[in-house]
Amino acid sequence: LGVLTLVHGGQAMNPSTEDLIRAVAAVPSDHVVVLPNNKNILAVAAQVDALTDKTVRVVPTGSIVEGFAALLDYDPAAGAEANAAAMAASAGRVTAAEVTRAVRDATTEAGLVRQGDWLGIGPAGIVAVTDTVAGATLRLLEALLAPRHELVTLIEGEGATPADTRRITEWVRAERPGVAVEVHHGGQPLYPYLLG
Repeated sequence: LGVLTLVHGGQAMNPSTEDLIRAVAAVPSDHVVVLPNNKNILAVAAQVDALTDKTVRVVPTGSIVEGFAALLDYDPAAGAEANAAAMAASAGRVTAAEVTRAVRDATTEAGLVRQGDWLGIGPAGIVAVTDTVAGATLRLLEALLAPRHELVTLIEGEGATPADTRRITEWVRAERPGVAVEVHHGGQPLYPYLLG
């Protein structure tokens, strides 16, 4: 989709400004668009343009699914400015969500959470608490899918199973027949499913 360099990160492994500067330097172009794909990295990414001779524009993607959407609007013939604007608009139309496991007990708006429960987390926070990955994902989709949505992008990570993925895709097809589903294998740790 036009990506030339990846900077790896994750929970408690946010890349530094220096990591991003090295990545920009490695790209064989004078114009570079950076997709942070994490809200915690936005401020770091915003510093890169001033610290390099290249033209660097940051698309404020806060999740991987927003990054995917942005990449679909990348135009190799356009400059960084035009690409960043189009890609940001595309990313802004995505509702990002994720499924992960609770590491401690807590009380949330969605109910009581016990360590080990599966959590469905949307833009406003935790919306589903269940004892199964598929259950959390289905409740999350039920809460977030609106009539304006046309596509569900499901990115499988560690802990996703073919049976759970099949159950989720079958639910979308049955309960939201006007919504298409695409599944990608991401292999990300800690999040069996990332959704957009």
